Amino acid sequence: MRKLTTIILVLFFTGILISCKDSKKNEAIEENTELSTTDNSEEMDSKEQISEETKSDELTNEMTEASDSLPSADQYLYVLDGENADVQVRVGDVDNLGFGFEEGFDPFCGKNTKVHRYPWDVDSTDHRGTDRIMVVSGYKQARSDGYTSYTRRAHTEPVDIEMKYDPPTMEIEKIVLQMMLDDFQSPVWRSSFQFHINDKRLTYVEPIINGLNQTGPTGKLVQVGILQEDFSLFKTGEISIGIDDPVNDAGDGFAIDFIQLLINPKQEYICYGTITGLVTDKKKNPLADVLVSANGLEETLTGEDGTFELSQVPVGMISVIANKQGYQPDSESFELLREETRRVTLVLEPKEAENENFLEEEIKEKGFVNLYGILFDSGKDIPKKESEAVLNELANFLKNNPNIKIEIIGHTDSDGEESYNEDLSGRRAQSVVQWLSDHDIDVSNLVSDGKGESNPVASNDTDSGKALNRRVEVRVVD
Repeated sequence: MRKLTTIILVLFFTGILISCKDSKKNEAIEENTELSTTDNSEEMDSKEQISEETKSDELTNEMTEASDSLPSADQYLYVLDGENADVQVRVGDVDNLGFGFEEGFDPFCGKNTKVHRYPWDVDSTDHRGTDRIMVVSGYKQARSDGYTSYTRRAHTEPVDIEMKYDPPTMEIEKIVLQMMLDDFQSPVWRSSFQFHINDKRLTYVEPIINGLNQTGPTGKLVQVGILQEDFSLFKTGEISIGIDDPVNDAGDGFAIDFIQLLINPKQEYICYGTITGLVTDKKKNPLADVLVSANGLEETLTGEDGTFELSQVPVGMISVIANKQGYQPDSESFELLREETRRVTLVLEPKEAENENFLEEEIKEKGFVNLYGILFDSGKDIPKKESEAVLNELANFLKNNPNIKIEIIGHTDSDGEESYNEDLSGRRAQSVVQWLSDHDIDVSNLVSDGKGESNPVASNDTDSGKALNRRVEVRVVD
């Protein structure tokens, strides 16, 4: 009997010790969760009720990725021939990163979200790449924003956001992407975000994202029109959207609440505003035939008096960009609200000579540069005599950067057959490489390619847009 009593007492006190250890462990985990960043891609914290198990930093991405393969109803929306579009696909829940919206707030009508705290607990059911902090891959421990400072590098690598749907059978006439973006601050941190769909870089989207200055942090709706030449990306029923800055050492952390795709939208303009304005040169002389675009959703040309008007522009964060060949583009970004009329004045300065310093600065910041000073006769692939100034500057740049790997890419407008344009642009790019070789430049690190009309930077609906699309691109390759 005495032996049995002793055993019971030992078990009793052992249980107390284990309970105390577990209690202290839980307290430590809770304290760590409050004072340091949780693993945004690995932790399994519920936004409403956080259990002991889901606070562990040891949980892996496998669990998160498994949940993404079976999206819940609020994480994935797919509607065919609905009231909003012929095809409507949304990934990510519309919940302001889990913080929710104030009563009466419509995230599709252009207002900023309220400032929210950070970091936050990650819900394992969120679609992969949404509702989590990501930090640009180019970050190498330089100065950083709050999102970067309060997170751990191993868990904040940018990931692509995937969308799957049945391949559309109807004719595609228009495509709009709606994105709820949070804490993008390129003007402050000098980051230069790149935008890819299925590994194809859409450079015309990038000025819109790089115009965001979302200190707070706050969220903003950004709506982007896709150029017709990129419609083919959406015909397979599977797209992967990537946003990142792999070039600059800028600690710019960001988050994405949701992304919605509208193919042949019907009611995306329920909330819209109007933008009017004037485009001049630096001497305040009005400039005619300037291509003015608002997020690629609406565009027009300035009149003889330099004025323009864009009506029924979808609300949200808008970047108005003015482009004219021979001038540096100018832009202004702002939040356009429902039924609001905004007036802007844009000033274009003559483009600086495409010299070596210009090349180096552009490539360092963006990873590429578009050259408009390499000219060809129509249908020809030999650079004209007046192209030599720019070609010499390109040669000087390559001499001073002998180890850099460069791709020379030719681009055309949409006039003519697609196959002919692709062949012509490839021959033009190769002729640039040949010119460099003929002028004693080591071209072993150079490759050439022709994209024809497939990679536009502007719409081909106007002569101004076509002029911007005819270019030679110099791009750094890994």
